[in-house]
Order: sequence, then C-alpha cells, then structure tokens
Amino acid sequence: MAKDSKFFNCSQDHEVEYLASKFVGDKKEIIAKIKELCKAGKIKYSTHQEAEQALIDAGYTKK
Repeated sequence: MAKDSKFFNCSQDHEVEYLASKFVGDKKEIIAKIKELCKAGKIKYSTHQEAEQALIDAGYTKK
C-alpha cells in the first residue's frame, strides 16, 4: 500500500497552499481552482502528481 504522503489531501490547507505555490498566477485564484477540483472529486484521493496534472489540464502553468 502506498504511503499517505504520496497522496494529495484536499482537507489539508498546507497541501493546498503548497500545490498553489508551484503554479504561475494569482495564488487565491489557483487555490479556488484546487478547492473546486477537490469538491468535484477530480483530485480527491489522487497523487500529488495527478493533482498537478489536473491544474495543468485546467490551463495553469507550473513555475
């Protein structure tokens, strides 16, 4: 079984903040998009890499 640290946790503010900090743009807007993706179940129970890819797919650019 994979370690929990490999998975993105939508309920952890520090994880949301860290993921947002890896992208170019308005941090508040990116955080809102992450929360939207979490609520829609698109990145819930995903790996950190999958969460990053979901933001890239949504049109955001990694730093």
